[in-house]
Amino acid sequence: MVTIRQVAKKAGVSIGTVSRVLNNKPGVSRKTRQRVSAIAYELGYTIPKRTHVSASKVTHLGLLSPPMSGGVKTNPFYHNVFLGVEQVCQAHHINLSFNTLDIYNGSLRSFPPLSVDDNVSGLVMVGAIPYEVLLSLTQASTLSVVLVDNYFPDCPWDSVMIDNVQGIRLATEYLIDRGHHHITFINGPDHPSIVERCLGYEQVLRHHNLIPTIFTSAGLEPTDGAWGVTQTLRQAPETTAFVCANDSQAIGAVKKLQELGYKVPEDFSVVGFDDIDLTQFISPPITTIHVDRVTLGQIATEMLLARITHPDRPIFKTVVAVALVERASVCGPRAAQPAFEALGVRPKF
Repeated sequence: MVTIRQVAKKAGVSIGTVSRVLNNKPGVSRKTRQRVSAIAYELGYTIPKRTHVSASKVTHLGLLSPPMSGGVKTNPFYHNVFLGVEQVCQAHHINLSFNTLDIYNGSLRSFPPLSVDDNVSGLVMVGAIPYEVLLSLTQASTLSVVLVDNYFPDCPWDSVMIDNVQGIRLATEYLIDRGHHHITFINGPDHPSIVERCLGYEQVLRHHNLIPTIFTSAGLEPTDGAWGVTQTLRQAPETTAFVCANDSQAIGAVKKLQELGYKVPEDFSVVGFDDIDLTQFISPPITTIHVDRVTLGQIATEMLLARITHPDRPIFKTVVAVALVERASVCGPRAAQPAFEALGVRPKF
């Protein structure tokens, strides 16, 4: 069977360009459109057609994720999403399998077994799977899909997202209400949810006529939060509070501050995002934004079953609300005299 990847390779264009041509979407020049159409015809490529399937006949679903440390079952965020998917599958007597995608430099190196398994009726795709990878998978298969914690402009797939902007607004307004005017955001990689959180932070600070301070780390691990603290103390020592892109960063930020001799929250307040389990058990427990991750998985699975049953229905984007969880990592800003000077402690870089 000819795949969209083969058409793209012979035409010398991206998979996304081929998809736009074959689906008669804008954004492609007339010359390119003619060349791609001719090559697709020459190779005998046809767009896979989806057929109606009764939900009661669905026996197998799959879950795909990008590579992540420890895998989806041990990831502090996506583990609970997996549980939500599993709960719905159990309720419907559906088997659930999962694969980690083989992604290198933003491209899919090989198709996962689930995507070519005739028993599988649909796929839950969790996390920041690149657009080109999703196109490659969906254009080469008739399987229905739903995205979790991932979204694109004019997204052609059903998706379930967190209300990231509202969540970061809650976190940042909470700090401002307690008197903080120098708030640093420790940013992360170019993931749709993280991008939304950064934009929300900027909007809140500008609304209050405050200056955004952003340090963008390579990842979302505790080491990235520690890096953000180091950069802040070097370049923005007036900071009195941190908003972190996720809880793992927040945990790393708290630990780094404590290693340097600072107190949280007396010297620096810290707020996270996601409400992973560990935030309750470190000292101090971290104020964060609660995300109902199990519900994300449940909603995604129900949406997938509905898509399998009604493949031609409009595309849906569901946004799940969040809530602020107040713990012990926030208080009012420190006195004008920097805390490390008062304590005789200097950053140990």
